[in-house]
Amino acid sequence: MKDYYEIEAVSASLLKAVVKQSPAHAEHRMKSFEPTANMKLGTAFHAAILEGHQYDDLIAVSPHVDRRTKAGKEEYAKFLEGVGDRTVITHDQSLLVDAMQKNCQSHPEVRALLKKCYAYEFQTEFEFGGLKCKALIDACDDLGTVVDIKTTQDASPEAFMKQSANLLYHLQMAWYANALGVHPSEANAYIIAVENTAPHAVAVYKLSTEAMVTGWELCCQAAEDWKAYKFDCAMDDGTAFAYGDDVHVLDLPNWAKNGVE
Repeated sequence: MKDYYEIEAVSASLLKAVVKQSPAHAEHRMKSFEPTANMKLGTAFHAAILEGHQYDDLIAVSPHVDRRTKAGKEEYAKFLEGVGDRTVITHDQSLLVDAMQKNCQSHPEVRALLKKCYAYEFQTEFEFGGLKCKALIDACDDLGTVVDIKTTQDASPEAFMKQSANLLYHLQMAWYANALGVHPSEANAYIIAVENTAPHAVAVYKLSTEAMVTGWELCCQAAEDWKAYKFDCAMDDGTAFAYGDDVHVLDLPNWAKNGVE
């Protein structure tokens, strides 16, 4: 999905960065985006689940060689020559993808959800609030169903609820629903959570209406903040105003006011 990341437009990831930090931080992340090892693993896992028939065209598994040796260096160099635009993962990551894929495909709710969807890795561009926007949705149908696949260390209900709130998954899912022309309050938004460590447990979650509405409110506010930053900021790049242009009061957190116990 290299082309998607090259499109200069507002995305769920950008809006999450606006909410978590500031528009200036969001812009910096957008301009300096480089996929991490975990992102590459996620890309490979998504390709295995959603685009299995094209997996070898999208993912390249590096040879299991000792690159400290001359022979290993030569074999790896030869491998890189044939990579092209494919995402490169290690041999160990490939084994991890296989294990997670196997568990996902054996889960009845996962199979049912993906079977009802007509589009996978669905890429779309649209306008919202005068802004050019984009979305890349793992799976969806034409009846308001949106599915996203997440890898996680802990897919248990309590832990994943915290992760979902901290990483603003409700904002992301609301953004996807809107991208499909469905009001977030009326969408059926599901997250498939797969643990990236053995035994690679799988859980399926449906976001509540309240979560989707709250996510949509965050989307709208973040979009307004981004627009103000891009078009109304007094500084050339706005970085100096990332945290506002006034003086903040620096107080102590509650746990520190009575001393450390």
